Amino acid sequence: MQKLIRILAVVAVASFCLRTFSDNKADVDLWGNVGFVKALPWQSGFHYTNDFSYTEPGHPWTNHEWLAQYIFHVVHASTGNTGLLVLKMILGFAVMLLMTVSVRRAVQTGPVTFFYFLLVVCTMGYGFGTRPHHFTYLLYSSMLFCLKNHPRNRALMLGLFPALAVLWVNLHGAFFIGLLLLSVFTVLSGFERSDRPPLRLAAASTVLFLAMATINPCGLRLWEFIFQSMAKFRPYLSEWAPFNPALHWIDHMDFIVLTALSIAAIAFSRRPRSPAWLGVLALSFAAALMMRRNIPLFAITAGFVVTEHAEDAARKPLDRLVSVIPRPALAVILCCFIAVSAWFAATFDKESPLEIEVSRDSFAVDAVDFIKQNGIEGNALVFFDWAEYCIWHIPQCPVFLDGRFRSAYSVRAIDNYFQFLYAGNDWQRALDEYPTDIVLIHKDNPAFAAMVSRKDWLLAYKGRTARLFLRIARYEQLIQAIAEGRISLPEYREKVFFP
Repeated sequence: MQKLIRILAVVAVASFCLRTFSDNKADVDLWGNVGFVKALPWQSGFHYTNDFSYTEPGHPWTNHEWLAQYIFHVVHASTGNTGLLVLKMILGFAVMLLMTVSVRRAVQTGPVTFFYFLLVVCTMGYGFGTRPHHFTYLLYSSMLFCLKNHPRNRALMLGLFPALAVLWVNLHGAFFIGLLLLSVFTVLSGFERSDRPPLRLAAASTVLFLAMATINPCGLRLWEFIFQSMAKFRPYLSEWAPFNPALHWIDHMDFIVLTALSIAAIAFSRRPRSPAWLGVLALSFAAALMMRRNIPLFAITAGFVVTEHAEDAARKPLDRLVSVIPRPALAVILCCFIAVSAWFAATFDKESPLEIEVSRDSFAVDAVDFIKQNGIEGNALVFFDWAEYCIWHIPQCPVFLDGRFRSAYSVRAIDNYFQFLYAGNDWQRALDEYPTDIVLIHKDNPAFAAMVSRKDWLLAYKGRTARLFLRIARYEQLIQAIAEGRISLPEYREKVFFP
């Protein structure tokens, strides 16, 4: 019976992972992640400049995730939406597999590890859309695994880590996290007497990682972009905003609980506390506080670093508590947990679990259908959450700005865009100094009220959340057709799937 309990516990964690990793809602960058890169850097179709915008069409594009986008394109072209969802889940399960193997080397897993892993997975679930970030999660976990279990292995330190650097720098711009991990681990390991890599070996591995991270299509320009991005916060993007307990405590209760339990576990554990690993954990926690998008990285780090301390601190009382439950009853509880997790994975907030669903409330589906149906062409200033959706669906309407931000646009263009969107003092510059023909914004954007005051623009269409304005001088015939009721309105689509 005890062996059955262990098997059911493993299946229960796996089913909870399935529930968390199977989110099938379209991310705002999904259209770009699938459609931007359809050729390799040495092929003619690879984009080195910003070819999707009318504001700066020749601006250099530092694509820091081109390989991930190419993989997404190939997977979608061959297996559709289901393939993208499966790829994302495989990456998530791979992280948990590395974590599980690492933990089993350090402790004999039990109820504490079971509950702690559930909390880690729940915290990892923030923003678990189909995006290049998951490659960073996996590569970061791979480095944690190697440093945790094979810190003195020269082949891994001098061979695998530089190879990971080459792969990482082309998959996702967060490759510098691996460099920070190695650097912090190298420095703080000098204060330990435990089984740690020799200082020369760790330092050589760090230098090799740094050197190999220059092998990418953009060369050193990628590093310039990374430094620029790290120096500039983007509070207008929810994921880039700092964690604020007063505002985010409901959305991130799992993060708060994981933090509290991790601190308690380290405080009450009798196991030796490694300065190197505590430093890595503290760094990941600071990153999560600075930007919410780093919360999953903290959860992964906690899974590798804190689980053994949690097991040591709480094993005896939790074992006594679980031992009160009869084994058959415990097996039934686990079976019910598995069934509920599987049911949630298949049905909760999903109409078609094997498709990537596009929310009509989150995207300008109807307004874009209106543009396509009436053959409207022109330069479009679009709410940035919808820009890559528009680049895919209405390529005849190049955009002012999209989610690539500083990697493809100048600071001037970005500032002018947000001056417009938030109706700043110079909000009209985006209309008067650029050849803007179309404005497609959210009804809650401050610019909406400002646009209504412009007499040379017409509010041509109201969607569920979108408001479409057209420059009167450019679309006189279309506007006349609208006035006479000769315009074609889009049909309502109850289900919208990517793309």
